[in-house]
Amino acid sequence: MTVLVAYASALGSTREIAQHIASRMAAALGEVECRSVEEVEAVSGYEAVVVGSAIHNQAWLPPALLFFNHHARELAKRPAWAFSVGMADALPKPFRRRGAALQQKRLAEVLIKEVPLRGHKIFSGVYKAGQMPAPLRKLFRLTGGRFGDLRDWAAVDEWTDQITDQLAKPASSTSSGSITG
Repeated sequence: MTVLVAYASALGSTREIAQHIASRMAAALGEVECRSVEEVEAVSGYEAVVVGSAIHNQAWLPPALLFFNHHARELAKRPAWAFSVGMADALPKPFRRRGAALQQKRLAEVLIKEVPLRGHKIFSGVYKAGQMPAPLRKLFRLTGGRFGDLRDWAAVDEWTDQITDQLAKPASSTSSGSITG
């Protein structure tokens, strides 16, 4: 089975998650390519696609949205999943759950319009203090915000294994259209 894992990454965290997903899937499925969305000319040669993007200002990066919109017709013809790398786990504790829910809702509304995704998952990425202006950084820390590598590799593996299991089964036993958080 030929699977594409495409990504748009601003600072590298999303790229590393995409590479991890592709590597894990390849062990079970065979040929899995991991490429930047900007390097992908067509998805018609793939049997399944996983697309990921960093989230900035509650939205996917522009190259990921362009990829998704440009390839929507072809993506709708094959099993497709999406993942987003946001900062919900970095937020002050009282805002984490609400932040994740808002991200999930907004992204699901945008992503499922043309492509019936089989799933969408939000992961946290790497957040460095230097990425914020000093006054905002101080306020962020004072309110309980966290910096560091907040990626949950066990959650990434669990989601990847769910996709791999679905792809390994005959087409008639997989369902489409569900968005999972």
